[in-house]
Amino acid sequence: QKMHSVMRILGMSSALIFILSLFTACSHDSSSDELRYTAIPEEQKLTIYTAHKAEVYRPIIQEFEEETGIWVDVHASGTTDLLDEIETMQGNAQQNVDIMFGGGIEMLEAYKDCFQPYASPLEGKLDPTYRSEDHYWTPFTELPIVFIYNSKIVQPDAAPHSWEDFLDGSWKGAISFADPSMSGTSYTILETMKEATQRSDEDLLTHFCDDLDGHLAKGSGEVLSEVANGDKLVGITLEESALKEIARGSDVGICYPSEGTSAVPDGVAIVKNAPHPENAERFIDYILSDAVQRYMISPLFRRAVRTDLSTSEKTAGLRIFSIDIKEASKRQTQVLADFWRIWEERDA
Repeated sequence: QKMHSVMRILGMSSALIFILSLFTACSHDSSSDELRYTAIPEEQKLTIYTAHKAEVYRPIIQEFEEETGIWVDVHASGTTDLLDEIETMQGNAQQNVDIMFGGGIEMLEAYKDCFQPYASPLEGKLDPTYRSEDHYWTPFTELPIVFIYNSKIVQPDAAPHSWEDFLDGSWKGAISFADPSMSGTSYTILETMKEATQRSDEDLLTHFCDDLDGHLAKGSGEVLSEVANGDKLVGITLEESALKEIARGSDVGICYPSEGTSAVPDGVAIVKNAPHPENAERFIDYILSDAVQRYMISPLFRRAVRTDLSTSEKTAGLRIFSIDIKEASKRQTQVLADFWRIWEERDA
């Protein structure tokens, strides 16, 4: 009998779920587990690359293993690093990755030549705004971009409420923003900022790099810690990350942008020539299930991509605008190249 089935987890208090997910959820990413993984029959294996934090992927993968009998080998890192590694593997006989789990769908679209199509039987329940026309990736949860501030130092009325606040010099040197070579979320933020302000790339990136004043956080997690401990006063991050930090009791406040914001989902995709494609398909079906999608809403503060599991009550007073995913994916290489050119010119 399972100790931690998702359905029973959902019946427990949010606090207890969170504790259990951190201390009892098991992931197979240690050296001893890798040795055992080699002894598992091929039909019971699945290798997942994930950009998710452990508190997200561990409970899901543990329950998937218990429900299916499939043994999952997990490799966790930053979105960009993982996608670059998957791209490098293409055509390599040693390619042994099945799933890319995490990363914004605009990032997955940009790397879609590395994936193979799959349409889940549950796809009809997904928000049509975020479906892939050619099925090379599947959305997982909806993730609005928000502003955060140190609530011990900055008063709510004084906190940034507009995207322009990050471009006009008023918070110069006090902004936490993750290195876009490490964080896929950072590219989503740049695209969201462009849509909200309607500035040209050159104008936007010049002003933003100037306000960052030579500092980049090492990853999305560091954005939260820098703001929470007062090293930086304000930052830009995902809503779910901000809400979790607030729930932990950190000195963090949240603001929703006055012009509106994007809510580009993260996603999942099957790697081209995956060695265990059937198990990969089962995993995608599993993470779209009622139990997992509800678990993402509570206690993990995410928004479901299924239209029958509405989180509209969370959007009161929040304007969410859409971003052209295909256009954003086409622009990614040039936008990031422009960012680093302007960044280096400023430091020269």
